[in-house]
Amino acid sequence: MLKKLALLLCFISLVSSCTPASRAQSDTHWYDALPRASWSEYDLIDTKQNWFEVYQLNENTYAIYEPYQWQEAISYLLIGSEKAMLVDTLQGIGDLKSVVEQLTNLPVIVVNTHSHFDHVSGNYQFDNIYGMDSRFTLDNAKGHDHSVNAGNMTADTFWKNVPENFSADTYENKPYKISKYLSDGEIIDIGDRPIEVVFTPGHSPDSLVLIDKNNRMMMTGDSFYPAPLYVYSATSSFRDYANSVQTMLKYRSDVDFLLPGHNETMQPASYLAKLHAATLAVQDGRTPSTIGDSGNHTYQFEGFSLIVKKPLDY
Repeated sequence: MLKKLALLLCFISLVSSCTPASRAQSDTHWYDALPRASWSEYDLIDTKQNWFEVYQLNENTYAIYEPYQWQEAISYLLIGSEKAMLVDTLQGIGDLKSVVEQLTNLPVIVVNTHSHFDHVSGNYQFDNIYGMDSRFTLDNAKGHDHSVNAGNMTADTFWKNVPENFSADTYENKPYKISKYLSDGEIIDIGDRPIEVVFTPGHSPDSLVLIDKNNRMMMTGDSFYPAPLYVYSATSSFRDYANSVQTMLKYRSDVDFLLPGHNETMQPASYLAKLHAATLAVQDGRTPSTIGDSGNHTYQFEGFSLIVKKPLDY
């Protein structure tokens, strides 16, 4: 199962050593693990389209899920009394804005957990986008032509229900404009729902998590999800990641649930302590790992793994 999950998520980084052509031929498919049983715990909302699956997590929180492409990316819509916050905008495959407009008529703020393509490619549909004032973020906001992410959008990365007006052959990431720069620790109040912004670099230079203490939730993006976690790309830093995990751990008494950017939602906050222990184990130097073809080391833990480059950058 873990090998299957690794294949499923091997394209989260903008540049990855995995490509569909490198996959070994087998009788299994990445989507054989679907549907994931955990989603059945939540009400499925009919939004009159079949690309996204929309689930209501509580009275004022929705998960917008892409189960038919192997990223299995997840966006979250947080409803306040005055505004709504859209956390990540997925891959730009379907019409995300029309789905959001069915769920709320409030003004929408977009906040990205980081600027990898599978989290920002729907940004172009929205006017009010908050992001980091960093070179990495600003470069990605310029968009990317088809050549950059062509390997991430091929026929075998889809399962079904691909929108009729979408073509993997011409897929590109459209540019967008950041309307407000975020500060570490700032509070965005969307109306009786303050959301704290916490910078957590590591997976990418501009990774962040969002803390919703009122609802005891932490939106983790790619800093945590229950599958292989990637801290090996040219723009990743395990040293930064380990420090960021320590920062995330400080909120363990404030949250009950982690809302990841891929695969499954509403994971128990007990993963924060496990993730912290995992980063310490990797740094220990005695923890066993497996070495992939590219020389990256995979460390296996309960419910997730860490993939890092060697030598470690700390």
